[in-house]
Amino acid sequence: MSDNEYDIILVMKGVKPRIKKVFEKSLENLGKPLGQIMREEGYSDNTADNPKNVTESKSWEILLDKYIPESLVLETHKEAFDANRTISVVSGKQASGGTTDFVDVPDWQTRMKATELGYKVRGKLTEKIDHTTLGKELPTPLLNAIYNHNGNTQTDKVEEKD
Repeated sequence: MSDNEYDIILVMKGVKPRIKKVFEKSLENLGKPLGQIMREEGYSDNTADNPKNVTESKSWEILLDKYIPESLVLETHKEAFDANRTISVVSGKQASGGTTDFVDVPDWQTRMKATELGYKVRGKLTEKIDHTTLGKELPTPLLNAIYNHNGNTQTDKVEEKD
């Protein structure tokens, strides 16, 4: 299928061309802020400051299904559970006199990240939310008062008189 035929199919499915352009640019420029890409494609500052206006659209969902299908994500995630990495080891009694071999060992960092993501996707792991401060930092004077408090409610020492 040619690119032109593919574009016609996407338009028939309801994909807006400008959203398709933003999507493709975001894949080409991983790490580049989506808002910046949106501005480059002619979106207003107000819309670009809220990328979810685009990422939560039906067009974006259709593009995700085409370019990053769920089956690919699941297969890659499944592979991450068995991830290995290759390391070099020196065999022999002395490190300087042995031979260098390469062996595969479990990549625990990747496996744990995959496990964590699996729990998040299944709703079993949530981000910690501080309901007391609503996620905001406490003012420094208040923190100092809390940490320096030693059980006394007075800050001045009282001297006894004879």
